[in-house]
Amino acid sequence: MRPQDNLVRVKIPAYSSLAAFLAHYHALKTAPSRSPDDEKLFAEMSVAIATLAPEARAALDSTDDTGSARRHRDRAQLQLRRELAARGIIAA
Repeated sequence: MRPQDNLVRVKIPAYSSLAAFLAHYHALKTAPSRSPDDEKLFAEMSVAIATLAPEARAALDSTDDTGSARRHRDRAQLQLRRELAARGIIAA
């Protein structure tokens, strides 16, 4: 059984952009405490991000500003944008 199979599904709100999704995700990730609803939402958001390869997930969190790091981050964001669009979380 996969860990995400144990999750109670919550409705992830529709986001206007990938930047809005990522801003909300990072806010929940760094929150000192989360409500039960926020915890469920964060878990669902994490499931969507977990579809990316580990290197792509690391690129999303990278603050490195070299050309190579920006290209990796851009590719990871494109992959995530496609995944979120397929799930109906952001507009395609």
